[in-house]
Amino acid sequence: MKYSRFETLVLAVGIAVVIGSLFFSMGAAPIFEEIIAQFLLLGVLVGAVHWGRKGGFLAATAASLVYIVMRLPLVVQQEGLSSDVAALILVRVLTYGLVGIAGGELCGRIKYIFAKMEDSNAIDDWSQVYNQRFIVRALEASIGQFTRYETDFSLTLIKLSDHLLVELRPSKQRAMVRGIASYIRNDIRLVDELGRLENGTFIAVLPHTPLEGAIVVAERLHKGVCGTVGAKDESVSVEILTTPDDADAIQALHERLLATLPVAAQPAESAS
Repeated sequence: MKYSRFETLVLAVGIAVVIGSLFFSMGAAPIFEEIIAQFLLLGVLVGAVHWGRKGGFLAATAASLVYIVMRLPLVVQQEGLSSDVAALILVRVLTYGLVGIAGGELCGRIKYIFAKMEDSNAIDDWSQVYNQRFIVRALEASIGQFTRYETDFSLTLIKLSDHLLVELRPSKQRAMVRGIASYIRNDIRLVDELGRLENGTFIAVLPHTPLEGAIVVAERLHKGVCGTVGAKDESVSVEILTTPDDADAIQALHERLLATLPVAAQPAESAS
């Protein structure tokens, strides 16, 4: 199953649950604030399945604040925070947090699990994100979309200086690579494709992202990766390629990456 289908399925189930709960509560004179709370939960779900853990956290935080503000009149009316109201607020906040943070983390991992189930050779062993073989295929699809429909996309390439890894034991190197991959995966959208090339460079394919958006993403990732590994700014380099300005460079990158793959590891359509 592709993640886009999984996202659609989860959102459809979420909408059905909210509508169903409202339908069954119609005879019980539902409280307006609790109706809004249900839709807030749906918003948190959208943030989690589309943006991952970071988006889910922001959506959960916003939903919690909105719900608390809605419940303030009740606190004032009762001249204080009763145990019942406190429990009600706590349950809602915990629910938003569980769906947003835990759900976002789970969705971020499921995307790569689906890819591994579909193709056991799609995942890089060290980083647990896509490998070069899968990224070549993703690049080919994005280039095709741009060529046929002028659908813009951008690439962000992140490379670590060799000295950051050379003195570490293999187990420490693997842990650092996986930590970087986890940070980037949780920072970008779930519709973005993250991979690690055979030379150790991380590459993020950002659909529907113009140059301005790519610059914002690149600056945020550069700062975050440096903070993750405790490195100076110059130890982590970031390169941006975007359509249409860098279409030729992107095509050349795709061909170069494809050429470095063993014939047996190349995507079937390219190998033929």
